[in-house]
Amino acid sequence: MSTDTTDIPARRILVVEDNPLNLKITVALTRKEGFAVDMAESAEEGIARLNANRPDLIITDLNLPGMDGLELTRAVKSNPEWESIVVILLTADNSNELDTKAHDAGCACLINKPIDARLFPGVISAFLGGSDPVADASPLDNLPFEELRKEFLASGAAECRELLADFTAIRQFAAVVDFASIRRALHRWAGVGGTLGFPAITKQARRLEELTESQDPGKRDEVRVKLTRLLLEFTHAVPENPPAAVPLKQGPVSEDPAEAVKPMVLVVDDDPTIRAILKLSLEAAGFNYRLADNGVLACALARKDPPDAIVLDVDMPHMNGFEVLYSLRNQWCTRKIPVILLSARRTEADIVRAAQLGALNYISKPFEISDLLTCLRKVIALKEA
Repeated sequence: MSTDTTDIPARRILVVEDNPLNLKITVALTRKEGFAVDMAESAEEGIARLNANRPDLIITDLNLPGMDGLELTRAVKSNPEWESIVVILLTADNSNELDTKAHDAGCACLINKPIDARLFPGVISAFLGGSDPVADASPLDNLPFEELRKEFLASGAAECRELLADFTAIRQFAAVVDFASIRRALHRWAGVGGTLGFPAITKQARRLEELTESQDPGKRDEVRVKLTRLLLEFTHAVPENPPAAVPLKQGPVSEDPAEAVKPMVLVVDDDPTIRAILKLSLEAAGFNYRLADNGVLACALARKDPPDAIVLDVDMPHMNGFEVLYSLRNQWCTRKIPVILLSARRTEADIVRAAQLGALNYISKPFEISDLLTCLRKVIALKEA
């Protein structure tokens, strides 16, 4: 059977908006993500298009001529053939009264105008990225900390050698340095090294990451030299203050074991090493957990069975942590879930942005496991209070 994705039809979206400029912007944002888009300037025209070409998702403005967006939503949800269609309501009204009405009408999501063009496509992807996503299993999932450290050093050394081999090819064939691939590796090492007890690797990787930001070909030799030093660090590293398993007694304890309920934490990170570290730490600290390696899966899992808290990486491909957070905060079933962001980014702008989007904490990588677990207990306790 062919697996060519060209055989798979694009997910279809219907945009209902009477303002020509807003219509153009919304259509452009959705088409940019590869979705097939139909347009309607009124609810009545939108219903006519539903009969002709059923969409997977509807984006509708609240204030429309004739039927408004809420009436359109009720009409869609009252029809058995259409009730599974996701409806997103756009509005400049942020009142609690409208919030309740939109929820009762059947809207899956309410987004206030002006929409954030950087984050809005992520909301669409969260709903249409897949009907039944499954997390990719990682060979690191069941490794203990000592084995994780060995795997980190071995894989880091191997990747360093591959990158250095590329420099030899570049000299011979006058090729261009692939700074993007180098920076992705450095970013990953900087975020994981210190957490596993290798702060020197984090320090060197972060410095080299800064050096490659300009993508200046004139810095090629300097990058090669520093990458060689980083290889030596991988091959000779000795862990400092390695993370220890946290005893169960530090977690929530019930006097009656039969009544004990372990809090559920959703871990979202595309780095399998970070997922493995957090899996081991959460198990030891008395938490249940679910793992997601991408933002689309995270949103689907959070909607299906909302966890008590989410630990969310910022730098992920396709749908980053800010997009995931924006999507979660605009859906009724997920908007009150406490979210802790993890990131190797340390700029004030990123921290402020996280707070504005509703994150309860922002923890920089590399991080102390004990600090993260303490933060988790606090946000879960506040949620349950």
